[in-house]
Amino acid sequence: MIRIRKKISLNLFLSAINGFYRNYFQTKRKNFGYIDYTARVRFPILIKGIENVFLYENTHILGHSVLITTKAKFIMKKNSAAAEGLTVVTGSHNPVIGEFFLQKAAEDIQEAKDVIVEEDVWIAANVTLLSGITVGRGAILGSGSICRNSIPPYAIVIGNPAKIIGFKFTPEEVITHEKKLYSEIERINIDLLINNYNKYFINKINEIKSFVKL
Repeated sequence: MIRIRKKISLNLFLSAINGFYRNYFQTKRKNFGYIDYTARVRFPILIKGIENVFLYENTHILGHSVLITTKAKFIMKKNSAAAEGLTVVTGSHNPVIGEFFLQKAAEDIQEAKDVIVEEDVWIAANVTLLSGITVGRGAILGSGSICRNSIPPYAIVIGNPAKIIGFKFTPEEVITHEKKLYSEIERINIDLLINNYNKYFINKINEIKSFVKL
């Protein structure tokens, strides 16, 4: 009986906390650079520079995420989602000869570039996106990936630093896929798809096999 009461009390407490965060977040939605009414952000989450966060249609970011966007934008386009533990850092600190790291205010020495996640991207748990990168449409980022460079459309990446280990579809499959989802003007050119597929996958198949220990 005591265990049941404790469980009920804990559930009520967690429900109250969740309700508080939901209400708090609703008041903060107006502070985003843009957040579509279909976008969802779960708590707990830390956002520094909320005015630089742009979340478009049907985007989702799960809890325990950190978005540090004080001097550049984080843009997540429609139908993309991130699991728990997403970290986005749009800034970087370059060393200056003859100066200590914190000789100036952190914001004064920060260089920042936008981080962009294109449409239909799946970001697994505990992924980090660093300054200036673009994650191409339809990409899959494996758990724990640290993405330091831009990622081509429909690529699958894992590791630190993140490496391309394959593609979600062949170029021909991408064309069929996009005909069902995007207008003609929005679709990715077949030549670009083939070039990426050969450059990052076919021509590096032995390196990829060694990396993933196949």
